[in-house]
Amino acid sequence: MMKGFFTRLIVCGVLVGLGFGVLVVKLFMIQIRDRKRLVAHADRQLRRTLFVRAKRGDILDGRGRPLAVSMDAPSLYADPREVENPSEAARRLSKILGIPRGKLKRKLSRWGRYVWLRRKLTPGEKSRILALNQPGLGFVTESRRFYPKRELASSLLGFVGVDDNGLAGMELVFEKDMKGRPGRIRIERDAKGRSVHPEAGIVNRLEPGADIRLTVDEVIQYIVEKELRLQLERTGARRAIGVMAEPTTGRILAMATVPGFNPNAYGRYSPVLWKQAAVQNVYEPGSTFKIVTAAAYLSSGRKLTKRYFAEEGEYRIGGGRMVLHDLKKFGWLTAEEIIVKSSNIGTYKMAKDVGAGYIYEMARRLGFGSKSGVGFPGESGGILRPLKRWSSTSLASISIGQEVGVTPIQLVMAVAAIANGGVLRTPRIVDAVERDGRVLLRPELPAPRRVLSPRVSRRLAALLRKVVTFGTGRSAEVPGYGAAGKTGTAQKVERGAKGYSKTKFVTSFAGFVPYEKPRIALLVMFDEGNIRGAAWGSTIASPVWKRIAWQTMRYLRVPPKGARVVALKEDVFPPSRPPRPERVSLSEKMFSLAEKVRSILHGVPSLRRSMEQAP
Repeated sequence: MMKGFFTRLIVCGVLVGLGFGVLVVKLFMIQIRDRKRLVAHADRQLRRTLFVRAKRGDILDGRGRPLAVSMDAPSLYADPREVENPSEAARRLSKILGIPRGKLKRKLSRWGRYVWLRRKLTPGEKSRILALNQPGLGFVTESRRFYPKRELASSLLGFVGVDDNGLAGMELVFEKDMKGRPGRIRIERDAKGRSVHPEAGIVNRLEPGADIRLTVDEVIQYIVEKELRLQLERTGARRAIGVMAEPTTGRILAMATVPGFNPNAYGRYSPVLWKQAAVQNVYEPGSTFKIVTAAAYLSSGRKLTKRYFAEEGEYRIGGGRMVLHDLKKFGWLTAEEIIVKSSNIGTYKMAKDVGAGYIYEMARRLGFGSKSGVGFPGESGGILRPLKRWSSTSLASISIGQEVGVTPIQLVMAVAAIANGGVLRTPRIVDAVERDGRVLLRPELPAPRRVLSPRVSRRLAALLRKVVTFGTGRSAEVPGYGAAGKTGTAQKVERGAKGYSKTKFVTSFAGFVPYEKPRIALLVMFDEGNIRGAAWGSTIASPVWKRIAWQTMRYLRVPPKGARVVALKEDVFPPSRPPRPERVSLSEKMFSLAEKVRSILHGVPSLRRSMEQAP
């Protein structure tokens, strides 16, 4: 009996010893081997780091008016475990969200506790979903990008994705500045899951994104887009482009591509419409490029009174491989008359007189063949082949704007250089990076370059004035101000075939106004389109240029010649308060003209609101 007792005692001792051994091993594993993993697991249960997304900065126009802002938006998620009837819930939600019922049902039937259904809803959509009283649904407040002016300046502003990341335009260029810095908070919880001293756990504080103030003026941008759109509809053109700059500063006041798109719903539009054609597309300029030939001619010291024979409208060069034509059968013309009447044959003879090297050098000097430096993504430098790659007919082609590709921004800045006395400036589209009204950064631009002597630029400007007064640009004249510029009609290269199309043209007008003290340089360009079967820069582009220039002069309060400004209470119009025409006092003879100005400006939304609020 005692033997059995001792046996049981030994067995119990062994079992207890084994138990202690296992416990010691387990404690070793917990305290030594797995300590880091278990501590981290405990931290995850008791501590949690929350990321708070910063508000994205706004994009403002040159006077502080909002073009892109961020606002709170509800995003819908579901807890599939709480959804009792996924099929019925999917049916009810499908009508509101516009998502196929089958796709919603699959999401609501997943294994998990959290699934996105749709992000960044409208307030109306949220209200309709709440009215369903559907269990298992919840909302998270996120930031939603909103473009209050819809299509206005859309290809310039660009857009953001669902996570508020800039994907195009200025939104992409200044992504880092506008994004801001998210806040991080480490929260400690007690045994019941309650937060303990969250303020003490702030890792880094949230820093809102900076605002981007553009040089573009909302009202001028509206004027440009409105006039381009109207002519686009009249002519059936594929695309219209307008770029306006201040000659003395290089500030871009408007940069428009029509048709545009609504950045609030960019996914509904073709990616082709997302492009900013003013800096990304390349066109053969046609006769507007004759300003390069004229600039080289004058810079070489030659006189505008020198005469050239225009061959009665037809001239073969390069062994007959190329034939130059003029619209009319011109005989002897002075160099001045050649530019004013836009003779292709005469322009080639002027270029030949100067020499190919001089033409190439002047084109490069005026900014063609290299990027303008505007800082827009995807900017093209255009096409200007090195002189050694020119053929026997290249001089004839390039002198009249063929066999060379330019971007609209290059062309308008070249015109601005003529207007400001011969200085080529880098176009500036961003005025400042700001936060809470405080300037954080002003973009640094390369120093302006003198490309023409003051004397040559004055003579060239006078020549362009005569183009408008007596030549092909008469339809661009702006009464009371005086315009100067050059028309352009360029045949498009036929795709899949050699040579140029006989039915497709790019029409344009590039110039500045007022002639005596230029305030703006403006380019208007139409890709294809016609009026009663005809397509000329003088009939399609010039009239639009005139309307845009005239309205802009009135908006900027530039008095026409013969009028005087007697009282201006403010030097700069405050944001959201554009100019009131009654502050400009005109002579009695121009009183009726002032009334017409007011009626036209009344059609501009921002101006209409301003005038309605005026005492």
